[in-house]
Amino acid sequence: MRDCDREDMLCTCVDWGKDDLAARIHHIICNFEFTGFELEYTTLERPEGRRLCRIGRCRICGKRLCYGDDLPAQSTPDDLLADIFRRTFQMWNAGDKNLPAGVDTFTDLFLSLFHEPDREFVGEWVKRLAADARLRMSEEGT
Repeated sequence: MRDCDREDMLCTCVDWGKDDLAARIHHIICNFEFTGFELEYTTLERPEGRRLCRIGRCRICGKRLCYGDDLPAQSTPDDLLADIFRRTFQMWNAGDKNLPAGVDTFTDLFLSLFHEPDREFVGEWVKRLAADARLRMSEEGT
């Protein structure tokens, strides 16, 4: 677990630089209230410098809590989107499955992670993913 680059805004209930990893994880597990995700990236084509975080609020002090990972370099934007979709769904599905305010579906949540200029491309990718899933389901049903 990489330290958050926004430490000044982090929950102050734990000393994130000095407390041991078990204490930090325990605090997150017990006090994390999900508010959304953040995806840090420059472009879909650039293979490095990407990070996906699950963002929340501490139930005790009300300040920011987050956890996430650097994303590995991907060979294509499609591979990157598949990895981000899988990771986002797993992190969201592992919690209480609430959606942040103003978001109606998981797809909306996923699309909101991306820069505005990339959303049309990502939206088309999601439509292809859904069409492929429908095709597989119809083939399995026959």
